[in-house]
Amino acid sequence: MGSPLNEARHIQDEFLMTDLDVGITFAEIALDSNDQDKIKRNTENARKAYETVLHFLPQTTPTQAERAKINEKAASLKSLLQRLGETF
Repeated sequence: MGSPLNEARHIQDEFLMTDLDVGITFAEIALDSNDQDKIKRNTENARKAYETVLHFLPQTTPTQAERAKINEKAASLKSLLQRLGETF
């Protein structure tokens, strides 16, 4: 079994990855919708997920490989949000 510190780091990394996956899903739903309320709601949820990851990322210490995966998913989510008209 790993140390408590390693387990905590793993949980943090999993949290970020899950939040990014959820954000990407919300953004994809918004892009596939014709309903303006649904688009707005899902875009807002995707943006919240993105901002949450940006907020917590500096407090984490993922491995280089984990950081690369997080950065890749964050870039993907940011791109989707930009397609939805979000600015950064």
